[in-house]
Parts: sequence; C-alpha cells; structure tokens
Amino acid sequence: MGIDVPDLDDRTYEEILTEATKLIPAYAEEWTDLNPHDPGIAILEVLAWLTETYIYQLDRVTDEHREKYLALLGERRRPPTPASTRLRLGLPTDTAWAHVPAGTRLSATETDDADADARYWFETDHAVTLTSATLECVLTRTDTGRTDNTHANRTEGMFYRAFGDDPAVGDAFYLGFDADPFAHARTLTLTVRFHDADLPEPETHGSIEPSFTPSVEPVWEYRDEADDAWRPLTVEADGTNAFYGSGQLTLALPDDGATAASDTAGFGLPSDDQSSARAWLRCRLETAGYEIPPQFDAIEPNVVSVTHQVSVTDEELTQVGHLEEAPALDGQTYALERSPVRSATVFVDGYRWDEVPDFDASGPDDRHFVLDREAGTVTFGDGITGRVPPADATVVADYVAGGGAAGNVPATAVWHVSDPTVSIDGPADGTDIDVEPLKAATGGAAGESIHDALDRVRRDRRVPYRAVTADDYRSIAARTPGLRIGRTNVLVEDGEITVVVVPFAPPDVSPPDPSEGFLHAVRQHVSERKLLSDRVCVTGPQYVDLEISVTGRARARYAGNGHDVAVRTAIEEYLHPLTGDGGDGWPFGQTLHRADLVERLSELDVIDRIDEVTITAHGNATVDDGAVRIDDTALFAVEEVTTSLSIQPDTATGGD
Repeated sequence: MGIDVPDLDDRTYEEILTEATKLIPAYAEEWTDLNPHDPGIAILEVLAWLTETYIYQLDRVTDEHREKYLALLGERRRPPTPASTRLRLGLPTDTAWAHVPAGTRLSATETDDADADARYWFETDHAVTLTSATLECVLTRTDTGRTDNTHANRTEGMFYRAFGDDPAVGDAFYLGFDADPFAHARTLTLTVRFHDADLPEPETHGSIEPSFTPSVEPVWEYRDEADDAWRPLTVEADGTNAFYGSGQLTLALPDDGATAASDTAGFGLPSDDQSSARAWLRCRLETAGYEIPPQFDAIEPNVVSVTHQVSVTDEELTQVGHLEEAPALDGQTYALERSPVRSATVFVDGYRWDEVPDFDASGPDDRHFVLDREAGTVTFGDGITGRVPPADATVVADYVAGGGAAGNVPATAVWHVSDPTVSIDGPADGTDIDVEPLKAATGGAAGESIHDALDRVRRDRRVPYRAVTADDYRSIAARTPGLRIGRTNVLVEDGEITVVVVPFAPPDVSPPDPSEGFLHAVRQHVSERKLLSDRVCVTGPQYVDLEISVTGRARARYAGNGHDVAVRTAIEEYLHPLTGDGGDGWPFGQTLHRADLVERLSELDVIDRIDEVTITAHGNATVDDGAVRIDDTALFAVEEVTTSLSIQPDTATGGD
C-alpha cells in the first residue's frame, strides 16, 4: 500500500478571504464595514491572493528541486551530445606523407566556401599518419584456403570476415599496398569499420565503464623484401580492442634488429602480376577465441574520426551584468564565448579553481565554481558557500565547446582542414589536404531535460545493482558492460552459486562459447556486486555433442533439391542454444526426446515420413530409451547429421 501524499494546496482564495474576514471582530471591534468598497477589505483581498499564490507554490516541485533529488541519487542531467563522423583525408599532389595530430580543427560548410558564415567546427579524435601508398589488395588465409576480400573492402554495403568464419591460431589477413607505407614515416594509421548492423548493441549497466580485455592475441607483421621474411610491427594504439569493434590502429616499425617472425601461415604471394611489386602487411592470430568472428565493412588508411567540438585556450571571460568599478558581489557569473560547453578549466588571477556540481558542500574559502554547460556560464560562490573572486579579478578559461543537433551536418557538406600547422611533406600546408566525408555527421543531441533524466533514473532504479537473489545474478551477469551476451542461467547448489553465460553469436557460429577474457569480464562484474559471503562460479555452458541419423522418405518433388540440408537445418534450429525451442534457445538441462525430434522433422514439407531417428551423445549426458538427459549447465551442439531418405514414388508416373 502506497503512502498518501498530503495535499498542501487545499485552500482557495475565497476560503482564505472568508476566514480572514471572520477574524476581524476578534482583533478590531471598531471595524464594522466589511463591504468590498472598504479599503481594509481591499487590502485583505490582495493579501488573500498573495497567500493563495504562496500556498500553490508549497504544493509544487520545481525543476530546481528535481535537480537536487537527482543529486541525492548521484545522478545529473546529461549534457548535450556532440555529433561525429568519419573523413577520408587525401594528400596534395607530390606529397608523400603528413601527420595530423589529435585535436586538429576542421570546418564543415553547406557550400564550397571556406569563409562561409555557417561553419560547424570539428576536431580529430586521434592522430593519423597519412600515406601516399594505396591499399590495393585484402586477402584472408585460413586452413581452408585463401579468400580475396578486396572487392568487399571497397564496396559499401558489403562485409567480410577478416579471419574467416571460424578463426583459429595461424589464420591471418593480408594487406597489399602499391608502395611501402613506411617509406616516409615510422607509423601507419588504419581505420577498421566493424560490421555490427546485424548484431545487438554491447551491454550497458548504468554508467559503469566496460572492463573487457580480450584473450585473443592478433599479431601484426610486415614483409621485409630484403631478406624475404616477416618482421613484427609494434601496435602503438588499438582502438578496436583486438577487433571487437570499430576503431583506429596505429602501427609502427620496430627498432633496428628486430627478429624475423615464423611464417606459421605458410603464405605465398598471390599469383598475379602485381603481387611481387606490392608491400605486404599481415595480421596473424597467435591466440584465438573470438565469440563473434571479426567482420569488417572496411579497413583503410588515411581515415580519421572527428567530433563536433572546438578547444579554446586562455579566453578571458566577461562578467554578466558587470558594472565599472563594481564591488565584489556574491554569485558572480561569467559568460564563455562559445556554448554549449563539454568541459572547462577556470583560472582566477592565475590560480586554478575547481568545478563542483553545486555549492552545497562548499565553504567560504573554497575556490569553487559551477559550470552551466548548456548556457556556457561560470558562476562563483557567495562568500558563505564558495569563495567570492575579487572585484577586479581576471578570469580565464580553457574549455571545449560543442554538442547539440547543430553538428548533424549532411553528407553533402564541404569540409576543410583549418589548421595550417599540420606536419606535412613538401611545400604544402594542412589546409591543402583534401577532405571527403564518408557519411553524414550523426549523434548530436540537445542536453537531457530534467523530466527525461527523471524517467531514465526511474528505469535504471528497476535494474538490480546488487546480487541477492538468483534473478539478480542473472540480470547483473547479462548486463556486463561491453559484451554481447545471448543468455545467462543461475544455479544454486550446496551453498555455491553457478552463473552460466552464453555469448551472442551469429546463427552460423555454433556452438557459441565464451573465451576466458569474456568470462573474466563477467566474473569481475558479478564479483563486485555480490554479497560478501556468497561463493560464485562463472562459467560457460557444457556442450553435449550430438550425432543424429535420420531414416525415412522424402517427397518426390524435392528429389535432388537439398532435402538433406533441410533436415540438418531443422535439427540445428530446434536445438540452437540461442534461438532454438521456439526462439528463446534450448532450455538449460532440458531432456531431448527422440519422439519430439521425430515430430519436428515430420512437419517439414520435404518429408513424407520418418522411419527412424538415432541419437548418439558425446559428453556429460545419459541416453535412455530415446531420451538424452543433460545437467542444468549443459546445452546441445549438433556435430553431425546423416540422412538416408528414399524418394517417394511419383504417382503421376504410375508409382505406388
């Protein structure tokens, strides 16, 4: 039963005026004229109106109150979100290289006019070394052979799996350039666009940051033509997290004297006229264990990601409503030239002051300020909560401005590099670099309203952050930040809690099995939120491999048209760990009955009849009278399906 909220706004203007009028004889016997024309009654009417206004305010919660409630919960309204996009940078003619540092400023305009008034400022998110070498060839080499992915890498809307469908130790992909990308610079920046259009978003759990460290180990090498050997490259930065997502890779030549790598993949140059003239890089798997095979939309050099923002340094701020020779007033507010503001550092007379969300915990001598990100203002204390700057103080700020829907510029926008200080080979400068947008800038949004923030916090408070019940453990494990998790299960036995985690995997990847790095991330996330006395084990599912033999008869019209494939597909879909048994995945520990499988296969249009189904199980399972029983941490994996299907005689030709 809920608590009844008292109604503080329970009296109207008429009720207040009537009550006050009735009290007149008790306080002023000589006041006998109570008609509306009396000046005293007129004053009472005004006071009754003011009283009603104050009572109305008592029963209202203002946005300022809501902000304080959010702060009590450790939450704040989210600031404006900046837009972002990717750009392909082109070197000027006869230029071999250029180095574009992080924070390089670019502008986007609606027309081809660098001096246009409607300019949107962006900055590079990372450093990029541009090369004049062109990526001509992308190959994948696995135990099953070699695949040329060059066309898919160049074509929008296509993707490929860089290490093949089932990445194993020694599998590799190769990049062939028309010239040595390290001929003029020690580093090379590659941008990987991970194909995630058919994948769920990585899990989130409130504001908790991901802590997933992959257990896979890709190794980069380059082909040394001088002695025909592969030599290691140093990975200075990996924004892809070992190809678990999109990002930038910065590769660097090793120090002199680096030893040659063993050619475990047995790679030979492709049999075409250009192979011997190309400069080759390769990425080889030294340790495997991907839950989802890395799938790329593209990997390419000379691409940089940018964000709608601009960094400002040493800006002297102007006081809002400032008067000449004004005294030191409390609550002074200074305006930044640009807004909205993402972050700011403020100095008063050369001393750095600290940003606080409010002055509630500030003392009279604390050098604190409050930053209004949307309005772009800095407010100081009143001398009781927060120190007051001197009247003649010089207030200077370094800040980053940007965000909001204004940064969502279309793909047709014209871009320019606005920073001439970019390091570049030859007489050109940074403004001569060609800029081609690969897509529209997206993601820019206004700051969160107070009501949206409250709705978000209400939803978030329904999500468990402490593991007490089995459902809590299941929910917390399934929300491990940064991972794509398909299913979880929790078992409690003999005082130990077992959390079983099944990673998400595409339908053609079976069985989905978590790597050690995947399990470690879940284990750490759960461990930090469990009760101190709980003993918890996090593990992947135990798979019971099945060999299934089907004997029966197929319909005549399907003769030679893949009825064997239809049977295998139906069995795999029925038993799939993530999508089987009606779409939610085969239940943990559920017994497989031969009769159920026969019924499932009999529903296929290609099947005329099923004579016999034989099931052989490998692993921790018990086969008894046509039933395969598994424990509560186990699932099925279809290892092999064999069919022996005769063809139904065609009655049109006189058969039985």
